[in-house]
Amino acid sequence: MIAEPVIRCVEVAVLAAVDKPLHYAVPDRLSSRIAPGNLVLVPLRSGVAVAVVLKCRPRPDAAAQSFTLKPLLAVAEHLPLVPPDLLELGQWIARYYFYPLGETFRVLLPTRYAQPPDRRLRATPAGKQAGAAGSELMQVLIDHGSQSLPALKKSIVPWKRLRAMIEEHTAGGWLEQFYDWAPMAARPAGIKWVSLQAGPDAPETDITGPAHELIELLRNAAGRLPLSELRRQVSNIDYWVRKLTRTGLIEVTESERTPAPTLAQTIPATPPPTLTEDQHEICAAIAEAITTPRFFPALIHGITGSGKTEIYLNLAARALSRGRGALILVPEIALSTQLEAQFRQRFGNRLGVWHSAVAPGERTRLWQQLANGEVTLALGVRSAVFSPLRDLGLIVVDEEHDSSYKQEDRLRYHARDVALMRAKMLGIPIVLGSATPSLQSLQHGREGRYRLLTLTRRVEDQPLPELEVVDMRREHGSYRFLSRPLQDVLAATLTAGRQTILFLNRRGFANFLMCRVCGQVIRCRHCSVSLTYHQQENRLCCHYCGFSMAPPESCPTCSRPGLLPLGFGTERVEEEVKRLLPTARIVRIDRDSVANPRHLLDLLNTVRSGRADILIGTQMIAKGHDFPNLTLVGVINADTALQIADFRAGEATVQLLIQVAGRAGRRDIRGRVILQTYNPDHYTMQAVRKLDYNLFCDQELESRRVLQYPPFSRFAKLLLTAANEALVQAAAGQLNQLGLRLVEAFRQQDRHLALLGPAPAPLTKLKDRFRWHLYVKAWRNRDIQDFVGEVMAQSRQLDLVRRTELTVDRDPVSNF
Repeated sequence: MIAEPVIRCVEVAVLAAVDKPLHYAVPDRLSSRIAPGNLVLVPLRSGVAVAVVLKCRPRPDAAAQSFTLKPLLAVAEHLPLVPPDLLELGQWIARYYFYPLGETFRVLLPTRYAQPPDRRLRATPAGKQAGAAGSELMQVLIDHGSQSLPALKKSIVPWKRLRAMIEEHTAGGWLEQFYDWAPMAARPAGIKWVSLQAGPDAPETDITGPAHELIELLRNAAGRLPLSELRRQVSNIDYWVRKLTRTGLIEVTESERTPAPTLAQTIPATPPPTLTEDQHEICAAIAEAITTPRFFPALIHGITGSGKTEIYLNLAARALSRGRGALILVPEIALSTQLEAQFRQRFGNRLGVWHSAVAPGERTRLWQQLANGEVTLALGVRSAVFSPLRDLGLIVVDEEHDSSYKQEDRLRYHARDVALMRAKMLGIPIVLGSATPSLQSLQHGREGRYRLLTLTRRVEDQPLPELEVVDMRREHGSYRFLSRPLQDVLAATLTAGRQTILFLNRRGFANFLMCRVCGQVIRCRHCSVSLTYHQQENRLCCHYCGFSMAPPESCPTCSRPGLLPLGFGTERVEEEVKRLLPTARIVRIDRDSVANPRHLLDLLNTVRSGRADILIGTQMIAKGHDFPNLTLVGVINADTALQIADFRAGEATVQLLIQVAGRAGRRDIRGRVILQTYNPDHYTMQAVRKLDYNLFCDQELESRRVLQYPPFSRFAKLLLTAANEALVQAAAGQLNQLGLRLVEAFRQQDRHLALLGPAPAPLTKLKDRFRWHLYVKAWRNRDIQDFVGEVMAQSRQLDLVRRTELTVDRDPVSNF
């Protein structure tokens, strides 16, 4: 039997701003306790840092043999290994998105993993046998056990004296230093559960009021809920729990471990429905790649209400039944609350939920449970793509077109694209789903790179909503916000006891304040944008940097009084609806009205339970939601995104409008949509009028083919920022000259690229930094990868560029 080679060297990614792997020697005491994926402590410059082991070797490679390697200091043996596929994925992400390797792994791992362990001192057996020996330090260690260095510095002064004792006793073998990795996950805590004694199908009794509400909540949650959850929904809950416990209707128990944190909407439990013929065919096509694992990218293009979620549930069940894990991605928390309810009803505690509303300690615990195989199904937003699921067998990306999957700062990755690469590395199926797929994904489907699967009918053949376009150029006076047709239908819907969504993708009361004398607009002092007026707080706010101020009484430029609020947002719409329909129960959901994710959940439950008549909101409410009693959607201004200086403006507009229109009439009553626009003849509005996404795609794809824009080419944005406007402009010119020389050099190798710019970014100033950009356009992935890599390498020699911050945005989805 051949012995395992002794590990003498490791290649690590240090969780710091280090752009390449580093090598360290492995001491004999650690060589049998280390493996790829371990967290380790390493010396770095004059301090220490945490790193993740990428590779283990019996000897250093040729490059590392030319110098003496520093030794590892400690291994976090109690933590689960980072899975091999995440190690490979992290290295790919760093290369593809031109981001430092160490910082990439900081994003992939729980925040607490980057915290170095405590350095502590303790007496050795020899030291304990020798006793205090006249040393104050040894006395402390023998009497009180191991101590951290900061604690010793407080009790033994000065530091020079303490350091001398440490050196003397370490050399004499009386004390040793070690590193204590503190527990990183939240400690398990007991939780009280309230359960129906007779189960969720207990017979009706003579119970009314809060007690009846309590029983109904338990029935809708399959007979069991945490007491903490019930406290938020039932008044005087402790009294009713005691009373119903005495009657034997309910039982209170306490669990020893914390349940998975939940932000699930309250949805009545229902048995799994029978799949439609179309759903069954799609599941069968994808299930084959689950049974016999292989990379199988599938795009489900299904109209709103066609049953895509049931397909996800069915496929996840198939993966779990074969002992594999499943990962479900959603673009934002607002959508995850509904899917969490549906997946938790079907899979119970096998589901783990990952988003920013989960406390850091709980996220760390979930990460460890996923890595250990205790949790096999993960549902989450963008960063959940890095979930360390053991034996992952399926990835689903719901609403794959959504721009929220793209990170717009620091590591500018796209979760959908990262998920595709992860599935490819693992050789497993990945499902992209949307009623309005991105043109990139749709073109890949049409070319055969993805398997294109379509759902053209709603479940139970429910009709699509009836859509009416209102030309707002003809609406004046009291109808300039809510047109006459919309006001009439809104009142009729309220009278009929049905619900309405009023959609406007702009928050605040007024878009800006303008001086009626000189025309000056009040702008943010830190960004090149106007300040939005919020009437409820009586503040002017910047939606980019967060700056706010009280509205001035007079114009800062001409000192004349009378600033005029122009434009309107969701706050203004709410005021107008209250004026028109004073009895209507209104809920507004936008970033201003929602205090936190728990508050968002309460508002969504209010709408779902029928305790609200009208829901007013931004894109947070536009997609994915399924409210049974909602029959009317009013789009207040369909043109808000249409005139943005971005070639994707039309695509984003059509996607958003078709998605929000699809919220109407998803049950037995046909829905109605009133779409208000100032551009009724625009080709995007014509496609929305017919709710025909393919009609728009055909025309838009042909236009992009002519212009050679994505998906027929690839883009990378080079963004320069600096506090000095003249400097960043000059640096952009210097970078452009380098780019042009490299374009010519690549052309001579028959590798063709184009450089667009330089130009000031549409948002020229952001958070006190001025911004210029250049775009690189290429037709092959390898060309753009090599070109941008060469630009980044040579730009370090450019004096002006070195004084700015240069960022690469690979495959940008935003032009700002």
